[in-house]
Amino acid sequence: MNDRIMGRKEFLSRVGRTGACLCAAAAGMASALTGSVPDEKAAGTETARKPVSDTVPGEKSVERAAKRMEFGDGWVKRFMEVMEQVLDEKTRDRLMQANGKACYVAYAGEGRRRATPVTFEYFVDWIAKKGKDQGYSVVGNDVFSEYTGSAETGKPSPENICLCPMVEAQAAGKIPAFYCLCSIGYVREMHERFLGRQVEVQLVDSVLRGGKRCKFKINLV
Repeated sequence: MNDRIMGRKEFLSRVGRTGACLCAAAAGMASALTGSVPDEKAAGTETARKPVSDTVPGEKSVERAAKRMEFGDGWVKRFMEVMEQVLDEKTRDRLMQANGKACYVAYAGEGRRRATPVTFEYFVDWIAKKGKDQGYSVVGNDVFSEYTGSAETGKPSPENICLCPMVEAQAAGKIPAFYCLCSIGYVREMHERFLGRQVEVQLVDSVLRGGKRCKFKINLV
């Protein structure tokens, strides 16, 4: 397994393809219900919306991509708020962690866990040799991990930036804090594969909760 075990590739593109179809369908329905027509004056400007016939799902234009991302930002925020209203805390937690696991599987594939479970000493030795540069540290019997770099660029990321592409534009306090529980499922699945054994993961802090970086405590079971 690759030692660089943090990554969030492909998820945005997968969700984006789905969101494009939903957005186009919703726009068409709204137009049919309201009977609205394009403004003739706006049609001659550079910012005029394209006619429906010219808007092709999957179109790879900067303008369309920006609109889709803007819609996605609002959709995620609204959906989290709805979940907070209609689901109990235990159900929300399980759902978000399960989604985090699914996100990692989508990125890394089904794969297999290490055949022989590693010891705590092996994990500590790996951190000393390779993990420190990737945001790992050890305090007693606890291992801590921070998101310090972007898998998309392979470069260090600045503080106060959420590395989840679905909500990186959201500021702290603008989206329910339980959203970050998704990362618990992601980090757990990632490390259980790498270590070949069960781990317990606790979210210590996150950008969307006001922290500088997303930080986790990892204990071997």
